[in-house]
Amino acid sequence: MLLAAVAVAAVFFLVEKKKGKVEKPTDEIAAGWLQFRMGEYNQAIRIFQKVIDGVPENSDAQIQAMYALGYAQWLKLPSSDKETAEKLFKEVMAKAPESEYAAWSMLALVRMQHIVPADQIPDYTKVREEYQKVYDRYPGHIVGHEAFIYMIGAYLAVFTSEDAETAKRKIEEFLQAHPDSPFVSSVWGLYAKACETLGLKRERLDAMLKELEKREIDSANPFMDNANAYWAIAVVAEFEVGDFDTARKYYRLMMKEYPREKRNFGAMRALGRMDALEAKLKAEN
Repeated sequence: MLLAAVAVAAVFFLVEKKKGKVEKPTDEIAAGWLQFRMGEYNQAIRIFQKVIDGVPENSDAQIQAMYALGYAQWLKLPSSDKETAEKLFKEVMAKAPESEYAAWSMLALVRMQHIVPADQIPDYTKVREEYQKVYDRYPGHIVGHEAFIYMIGAYLAVFTSEDAETAKRKIEEFLQAHPDSPFVSSVWGLYAKACETLGLKRERLDAMLKELEKREIDSANPFMDNANAYWAIAVVAEFEVGDFDTARKYYRLMMKEYPREKRNFGAMRALGRMDALEAKLKAEN
């Protein structure tokens, strides 16, 4: 009887163990991310945990699911569990230090410090240092470049000349080292903001033009809109730099490419205003 009971228990254990095994972890993880994007956070967490428990220890699937679970715990609504997320991200980094997920986990740990409730202010000095560490660890990786963008944003968040000078210098070094970065357009945009803080009007305009030039064009994206960029460039060119040729070019581009743009009336007035001013100066000379 005892042997029979042991045999039954063993069979039951094997059935339960087999039942918990995840046969297609990639599909399960994809399903978890889908639930996450739909706002079904608890369901996503359940799926990611099932994968962690149902695949071999330290396998790639387990590391992926662990990262995903950390992300879900961090960003779930209505309230995040940053403590659990932090433990999961650190575990990913410890178990698979050379993996993609370790890189993204390192960045996520800094993002959690940077993104705070609206009534709080991040420790900008600390997050800048931590972003710098991510960039230094992954200088040729998209993770490092994304960390660099966030770091510069943290420098420009407080609008001091000292921080803007530091941001400008770091951007110049970055552009020299990574001219083909996928974030190069955004970097030029941040450079323009640094120049604005420093009162460098011509440099700001040049950076705005570079940002537009380097912007990736996605013809399949119905929300792709350059009207704001055209307007901003034209206004800065007209009022801050006095570069009427550039101002005219971008007012006209906006009117041509976005005929229903509500600012087109202002653009037409600007064209007339510049023509009148130039005619007056010519008459006076």
